[in-house]
Amino acid sequence: MSVNIEGNVGQTSAASGWYQNGRAVSAQEKEKDAPQPKADNAVKVSISQEGIESYRKQTREKGISGRVVAKGNKESVIRQAKQATNALLANNYGNELAKETEKLKGQRTGGSSYSLSNRVEDSVRAYGNLYDEIVQGYQNGTRERYVEDENSETGFRKMTMEEELSRLDRAFQKMADRADAREMIEGEFKRLRTEGGKGLSTNASKKPQGTDENVPETAGQKMKRLAQEWRDAYKTSGSKESSMEKVLSMLNGMFGIRKEA
Repeated sequence: MSVNIEGNVGQTSAASGWYQNGRAVSAQEKEKDAPQPKADNAVKVSISQEGIESYRKQTREKGISGRVVAKGNKESVIRQAKQATNALLANNYGNELAKETEKLKGQRTGGSSYSLSNRVEDSVRAYGNLYDEIVQGYQNGTRERYVEDENSETGFRKMTMEEELSRLDRAFQKMADRADAREMIEGEFKRLRTEGGKGLSTNASKKPQGTDENVPETAGQKMKRLAQEWRDAYKTSGSKESSMEKVLSMLNGMFGIRKEA
């Protein structure tokens, strides 16, 4: 690679030579006293065609995250960039569930407190909305999600519907487990307030022996059971709304909610 640099350096001259105090100045003194280039003088850099081609070759050989692209043409690089962005941003199902649940919460009206039954309902409804979105997207051919695959030319491969639904299920399971932890913490704080802040009792931390059938179902367990009922109904009807109707009927029974006449 060849690089040429051109600079403009100003000089000061007087008549036919350099003089100082009426005497001729030697060549060495000329060089010493000559004005130095200013820092802001324009500098032009030109790179040879050979250098440009070398840079392009290096760029093609370096893929995203250090991968080597087998065929580094423009189309494959663009395709790889899109797939990488898709894989990074679109496959966080836990985040998608949280955002959908929050959106449903915001759509509630009436100004009443956000109860446990409300949280469970919105969580299951959010799960159903995303589940249906995945299924419908694959059925009409508009959905594409990618995961890393070192055997692929671009480093990514398209996911299947089953893979996406499986990841959504795992994300919902984690959400349900967090609901259990939250319920336990809130319940303990409530107990402490009721008992006047005496601290944890030995009996409170122990699970009753031989009374598993009498232990109340936790919020997380309710969420998992309702999600399973929603899936079963959806596989039969293909409608997220009709499947949710069954869930709401079960939800009302779980929390003792009476329908208004």
